[in-house]
Amino acid sequence: MEKIIKTLAEKYNLSEFEIEHIVKTQFRFVKGVIEEGDFKSVRLKHLGLFTVKKNRLNYYKDGGRRKEEREGEDV
Repeated sequence: MEKIIKTLAEKYNLSEFEIEHIVKTQFRFVKGVIEEGDFKSVRLKHLGLFTVKKNRLNYYKDGGRRKEEREGEDV
């Protein structure tokens, strides 16, 4: 990643700090959207779709309990 940042900084005549900020901002955005709790999918052009896997979503909705723990409860 450092090599890419350095190359982009030279190409666009910007500091490495500025390039790193630009590159990482889109991932902070994705993280923020997912952490809001809606677990929506986010598409970044040329990078793909970022989403929470179904099993992971169920895990978080159940408060982090494993499937075996949920099945052992009396209803």
